[in-house]
Amino acid sequence: MGSAPSIKKNFVLNMIYTVSGILFPLVTFPYASRILLADGIGQVHFFTSLIEYIMLLTSIGIPLYAIREIARVRDNHALMSKTATEILILHTVLSATGYLIVFLLICTVTQIQADVPLFLLLSVSILFKSIGVEWFYNGIEDFKYITVRSIIVRILSLIALFVFVRDKDDLFYYAAISVAGTVGSNVFNFFRLPKYVNIHSFGWKDLQIWKHLKPAMKIFALNLIISLYVSLDSIMLGFLKNETTAVGYYTASTRISQTLVGLVGTLGPVLLPRLSNLAGRNSSEEFRSLADKSLRFIIALSLPITAGVFFMASPIIHLFCGNHFEPSVLTLQIMSPVILFISVSGFYNMQILYSLGKEKLAILSVSLGALINLILNFCLIPAYSQYGAGIATVIAELIVVISTLIIGRKYIPVHIFSKKKIHYYIATVLLIVFLSSLKLVGMNEVYYLIIGTVVSVIVYYTYLMLVKDEIIIQITKSCIKIVSRS
Repeated sequence: MGSAPSIKKNFVLNMIYTVSGILFPLVTFPYASRILLADGIGQVHFFTSLIEYIMLLTSIGIPLYAIREIARVRDNHALMSKTATEILILHTVLSATGYLIVFLLICTVTQIQADVPLFLLLSVSILFKSIGVEWFYNGIEDFKYITVRSIIVRILSLIALFVFVRDKDDLFYYAAISVAGTVGSNVFNFFRLPKYVNIHSFGWKDLQIWKHLKPAMKIFALNLIISLYVSLDSIMLGFLKNETTAVGYYTASTRISQTLVGLVGTLGPVLLPRLSNLAGRNSSEEFRSLADKSLRFIIALSLPITAGVFFMASPIIHLFCGNHFEPSVLTLQIMSPVILFISVSGFYNMQILYSLGKEKLAILSVSLGALINLILNFCLIPAYSQYGAGIATVIAELIVVISTLIIGRKYIPVHIFSKKKIHYYIATVLLIVFLSSLKLVGMNEVYYLIIGTVVSVIVYYTYLMLVKDEIIIQITKSCIKIVSRS
């Protein structure tokens, strides 16, 4: 496969890929909603939600499992070809069962029977997902191809949207473009696969397709627990308070915090194949070094974001949600620590433990957090509404972090107050002092958000440069190289 690409380069590429994925629906949805109106948009997204659940069930954790397995064997071309073929066949067979669910729904669900052609068109995503082998390109760390291909397809889909969706009758076109923009690029993945996978390098009788089912199911269990965990608060809030307003306030806060967690977590998909490859080669020292440096980066990034969100919650909520979401301000402040907690526990569970094949331990720590969250929700939501849900989430996520670090100390010991990490805490304290002082001035919220963000970055960056922090120096050098090349 050749030498592995730079993690810094992969991180930048994956960041571009992630941001483009966030921007695409932000651009397409406002346009489409004005053309197709609420009923048209609602019908497409109702059908899409059903299709996504079918894909979740039929993929049973294969995408994440496959990244690790391909990364482990990518240095052995014949074994990599065999493994990729086995997983592709398994995923395709399971996806075929998804179409049994599709036809069952068509026969039994009245809402789907109202527009069967539209539902069948959207179900093409199931096929594209299985043959798309996105996991393969992640496993070999071909992030340049993933990013460039996705951006091109999304731009073409955007142009097609403006050209073909012109009135309310163009719902079918909108659905086709939505599928193309989301998973259409997977067709290119499939036809590009022979460049890396040689089906003549192994005997077809030697294929062990079903051996991948059980370990993939473990990832499915972990993903299922996490998905239930994420939606648990809103569901319990709706039932226990019997009102949707509190859910709305809570959702506004969680959307913002989850988006920031997602940006911090951009490093995750880049690290998983590299750490899995090192684990597969028993390169323990290199594994530990990369893991420690990555954890320092995550702490360095999530700590100031957590502090910034706490102090600037009011302008953030008012700017993105409106003044009528005032109760969301305190909710976001309460929930701001989850940005740090989820970033650290997510790194440990999904990158460290999973790449080492210790997913059972990850399931244990996440299950403990889900149980704590369930108990605390019952205790706090009736009295404190969305604030209680926020407190329950913060405590549960803290328990997950603590349990994960205790469980994982055998594999990667973490020294929270090591000399290299202590500077991030000091820099964050300086940032807090500045934001507290700025708040006393009593300026306009928009100015506070802009000035607070810009100066906080300068304060944080300057301190770390003065103490010659290794990570900030590497980031600075990388930025200088990019600028000089351009």
